[in-house]
Amino acid sequence: MKDLSNLKKVHFIGITSSFSSFCANYLIQQGVEITASEISQDSEDAKRWIRKGILYKGGHNEKYITDDIDLVVYPTGPIPGNPECEAAEKKGIPTIPIAELTGLISKSFKVIAVAGTHGKTTTSALIVWMLFKSFNALPNFIIGDKILEIDKSWNFNKDSEYLVIEACEYKEQFLERAPTPYITVITNVELDHTDYFKSQKQYNQAFVKFISNTKNKVIVDTEGTNIIEILGEIKDKNFEIFDINSIREKCGNVTAGLKGEHNRQNILRACAVAEVLEKKVDIEDFPGIASRFEYKGITPNGMPIYLDYAHNPGKVSACLRSARESFPDKKILFVWQPHSFERSFTFREEFAESILDADIVYIPNIFAPRREKQEYRELISEEEFVETLKKRNPGKEIEFLGDSESFEKTSSLLLEEKFNSDYVAILASAGDLYKVLPNLSLKK
Repeated sequence: MKDLSNLKKVHFIGITSSFSSFCANYLIQQGVEITASEISQDSEDAKRWIRKGILYKGGHNEKYITDDIDLVVYPTGPIPGNPECEAAEKKGIPTIPIAELTGLISKSFKVIAVAGTHGKTTTSALIVWMLFKSFNALPNFIIGDKILEIDKSWNFNKDSEYLVIEACEYKEQFLERAPTPYITVITNVELDHTDYFKSQKQYNQAFVKFISNTKNKVIVDTEGTNIIEILGEIKDKNFEIFDINSIREKCGNVTAGLKGEHNRQNILRACAVAEVLEKKVDIEDFPGIASRFEYKGITPNGMPIYLDYAHNPGKVSACLRSARESFPDKKILFVWQPHSFERSFTFREEFAESILDADIVYIPNIFAPRREKQEYRELISEEEFVETLKKRNPGKEIEFLGDSESFEKTSSLLLEEKFNSDYVAILASAGDLYKVLPNLSLKK
């Protein structure tokens, strides 16, 4: 599908994700009738869609696929056995993934696409905040987590010409979500998602394809790993390169309230976007992002708790360096839920090096995302992974908790008297470790 102008009624299989919510709001603004279904309806986002009369109560049902629907939008891939997908196929109703719909809609805006292995969400949020302060109104944006204070991970503003997209490289999704960026921001390029990308070369090639579609400027650190090689493979450049190193002196004092060298790099990228757009950099009141070194409160014994999304070696290392920089006089308790058995196996040696700045490491379990195949889950056991960490870090207290369901043991340990104001705890997870928080009786 290349033309959205003739759509009169569209059904979303799942509407509460930031990408789906943004696209639905755009289509509503265009006068398109929207219906939707959703398995989980307990969130505030789901309740808002129900109140609007758009989200059907209950889960998925073939009866929602009526003959007057012009298009059915499904998540990142078709859902085998889903009654609505099957009903759409039987009726011959066109279907597309949300990534493709996002890409079609994005062509109506000047897209600022942020891609890379680390720092996408923070950099995207900083750019959003810069545009918000420049125009005194939130731009269009779709990012990986909520910006604190405004409590949003997406926004639709029909009066804004800009759309900031956090463009994930997994399975080359960024090629669909942001097919023609006005500005491309590359944070860094270090091999990840090895359940799909089998080599650094294959990973680099995805970025070659993505960057090649840029229409105006590509913002990069030309001294970054793999960047020169990637840029060198792009033959027909329809864009100009903006090197963030050119503004280090000018923007070096901008902090946005963030710690760590990785965040100084993220800030430089946001400042570079401001330079390209000829906007003022006014981000010192940046409120931060959910689950990115987010302060959650203090335990009854006085230990501060932070929540972070760290899930690959670079992010774990950066998270702990930020903690060490922020709390040089405290001991760091790192409660870490590695994300996926495949990633834990592939990067086990790198993970072992990434925890150097932690004083104590507790691992409740390894989180297996639903997409992870059984064969990957058998690559390494949780005990074997923890033993690898211990071998590379002799003398460091590292403990496997075997606490994968209720997190009761994890909660109990965090509430022990010894973990007082002399410590700071980082809960690192891209899974469900956040479920520990309600058990900790935290005070702000």
